[in-house]
Amino acid sequence: MKTQTASKEQILDQLQELDPAEWQEVLDFIGYLKYRQVERREHPHRAEMTARDLLESGLVGMWADRDDIEDSLAFARRLRREAERRRDDGNDAA
Repeated sequence: MKTQTASKEQILDQLQELDPAEWQEVLDFIGYLKYRQVERREHPHRAEMTARDLLESGLVGMWADRDDIEDSLAFARRLRREAERRRDDGNDAA
């Protein structure tokens, strides 16, 4: 499979086609990619988790029985923002 490199122009063109309400998700994904890049640099021999590993980890469906979470995507985004805020404030133990 051939890997294709995107240009800044292509990325910006695609971003302009999105509804601005979706831009936060783009920023969330960029944050994830930056985190992953640091993790790979700091832990180059750590194995990637496969789909099977993820399914067997217990993470998938872990909120299925929670009745206090109406929108799991919004809930997850809120948790990420709070974790990032703690990390930026220097209060996160990680």
